[in-house]
Amino acid sequence: MASWVCPECGLDYDTISPPDGVVAVRSFPRRFREKVEAAGDLLRERPAPATWSALEYTAHVADVTAWMADSIERMRTETNPTISFPDPDALAARERYSEQDPAAVLARLKDACDRLAATIERFGPDDWKRTAGFQWGERDALTMMRNAVHEGAHHLRDIERGLARG
Repeated sequence: MASWVCPECGLDYDTISPPDGVVAVRSFPRRFREKVEAAGDLLRERPAPATWSALEYTAHVADVTAWMADSIERMRTETNPTISFPDPDALAARERYSEQDPAAVLARLKDACDRLAATIERFGPDDWKRTAGFQWGERDALTMMRNAVHEGAHHLRDIERGLARG
């Protein structure tokens, strides 16, 4: 994948090395916990009808991080697997993100981040070139690791913006 910078949060994919990815991923449980604890009465409140609440974003990142850990591991151990990605809005509705227990969501996020960091650490330099097919096209493992970092960083920013509106 060519260099990409998120137009909303400014994260530059080319600045994220695997060791940086591990540090970022390991920081997410603490950083999301801080946001969840600071949310108070706004934890389950959507700042706009089409914008998730702090709890919903946290549950989403927990689930996406777990999916990323599994997907990136498959990329390391399988030859060009085809990996499907669940629709995030459908998953949020089905799993009732807004009704989940915050402590359970944070525990799930910590587990997912620990698994993803361990997965990243198992990769050798050549493993980052391994690919998989997704509904949006073929991606290499390095891009998917960077996507995982982006998910957490971007949604932390979403939570901050949502809580500032509250």
